[in-house]
Amino acid sequence: MTRFVVIFLFFMGIAPLVPFLMEYRLGVTAPDEPDEVALVDTGERIYRIARNRQGHFVADANLNGRAVEMLVDTGATVTVLPESVAEDIGIFLQTSDYKYQIRTANGTVRGAKASIDRIRLGNISLRDIDALVLPDESLGEPLLGMSVLNRLQRFDMSGGTLVLVQ
Repeated sequence: MTRFVVIFLFFMGIAPLVPFLMEYRLGVTAPDEPDEVALVDTGERIYRIARNRQGHFVADANLNGRAVEMLVDTGATVTVLPESVAEDIGIFLQTSDYKYQIRTANGTVRGAKASIDRIRLGNISLRDIDALVLPDESLGEPLLGMSVLNRLQRFDMSGGTLVLVQ
């Protein structure tokens, strides 16, 4: 009988330690304890762009394998590249290709239609993007326009950060 009392007391002393031992040895948490916040992979690719000092969103893009900083412009119908940037990424145009009149904030200029094979923004990747190419003197920096943004699932601004979601 004494043996049963000793065994009973032993188990009574160990019982409060069982949850801690299970967590430590097996990685199991007690069912009444909340788990840490679990990250769910939704399959979305997200790229965040912080507002710069001038209040603009400038994306570090990769066009056809070349790094290019682009000003995000939701007012631009298409993505617009200066001629020198277009040549850097492998788009070569003839003078006769500049046959479209384009209205810009600086007036009307002639531009050429083009297509960017690949664009990558962080882990977001797009192919065959419509673009316009303008002479360098007509455009200071490349514009990431709606021809890219419309291909995303969504984009929104939150707390000074532009969030792109594919």
